[in-house]
Amino acid sequence: MGNWRIKLVLLFTILNTIGIFAIIPYQMALMGNQPVPGNIPTSLIVTINSTVQVLYMFVLILVGLRLQNRTGLTTPLLNGMVYPKTRVHISKKWVLNSVVIALIGSVIIILLDLFVFSPMIGAPMNQLPSPNWWQGLLASIYGGISEEIMLRLFGMTFIVWLLARITRKEKEGIPDSFYYVAIFLTAIIFGLGHLPATIQIFGELSTIIVIRALVLNGLLGLWFGYLYWKKGLEYAMIAHMSVDIFLHVIFASIIN
Repeated sequence: MGNWRIKLVLLFTILNTIGIFAIIPYQMALMGNQPVPGNIPTSLIVTINSTVQVLYMFVLILVGLRLQNRTGLTTPLLNGMVYPKTRVHISKKWVLNSVVIALIGSVIIILLDLFVFSPMIGAPMNQLPSPNWWQGLLASIYGGISEEIMLRLFGMTFIVWLLARITRKEKEGIPDSFYYVAIFLTAIIFGLGHLPATIQIFGELSTIIVIRALVLNGLLGLWFGYLYWKKGLEYAMIAHMSVDIFLHVIFASIIN
């Protein structure tokens, strides 16, 4: 059972559950004025969705950690927490790098939206409710933990493993290009995953609106993927959470 790293699976499951339930106030704020079929309470819909997500994310965690053993991708800090013999020290330099580039990237995203995409698209057709700063802060926990588990721990790891499997490469012989492909694809997938929310905002999808969703949501995913590859998943989590705090808490308060 060692290769399944059950203790680490359980730790990730606990963290993921925290992330999933932390975003509920943010979801409730966004769904506040939307019609619900059959007069089903919004709270019930969100609770059911969250419970289902906890269950299927458990499977993604299980598979992702299993495939890590064959890809060279790691979760060194959390692994060291549950298996003390593998403990490593956190790199203050890379934590700082993660946060600083997250800040720079967040500023670039805001500038691109304000001065490139907004003039081309015009005002959104459907203005959604704006969550409070504390709801955005809680949602950042979901972004940093649950989204990174879904996209990097499972998605990116699976793509690297699949490419290695197809080409019959062992872990030590996996070329850098496989990791770059996985980084790019998971960033694109993350951007595509925001299209339903984009439709809610703009009421439609056009080429430029799709490009906006891919660029604004996928750009920093390249950085998260690189961190996962080179330093470990925890640094990607720190960077992702930092971006969400900058965008949904700090800059959102300033702009709004």
